Formats: sequence, C-alpha cells, structure tokens
Amino acid sequence: MKDKEIIELTPEEGSIVIRASGEPEIYAPTESGEMCDNVRFTLAFILYAVDHDEWVEEFSNYIDSIDENLRESNAEERRTKFQVIDGEKE
Repeated sequence: MKDKEIIELTPEEGSIVIRASGEPEIYAPTESGEMCDNVRFTLAFILYAVDHDEWVEEFSNYIDSIDENLRESNAEERRTKFQVIDGEKE
C-alpha cells in the first residue's frame, strides 16, 4: 500500500484524507474559480454536517434502510431465479 501514501492534488482539487490515526486531513483548492468554490463548499458542508449529531443519526438510518432494501431486493431476485417444476410422483 505504499502507493497510497503519495497523494498529489492540483491547485484546483480538494480532498479529505483519513489515515489510520483517524484524524482527517483537509486539503482545499488553492486556486479560485467556480469549480474551486464548489469543492471548498462541499468540503465545508461535510465538516458542518458531521458536527450535527441529528444529521449523522438521520444519515445512519438512511444507510441502514438502503442496506435493508438491498437485502430484500437480493432475496427477491434469488427467489425469481428458481422455477417450480411440477413433477409427477411414481
């Protein structure tokens, strides 16, 4: 995993890197412009959102519902792959 230690961003790019220590490293674009503003806005929104426990709880519930829907969908998909064949008993 040595390759992941080097992260190169252009002046227009931004990133949040979470390493093994758990402390996020936040890199905002150093350039200006609409795209850079959008990246900065997105980074700021994420930081804002994680500070709101009710948002985190709501999002967690949302993810749980998606997982549940996927499990139900996968179970239904597996059921539809089986075909009941009426066999005769001898």
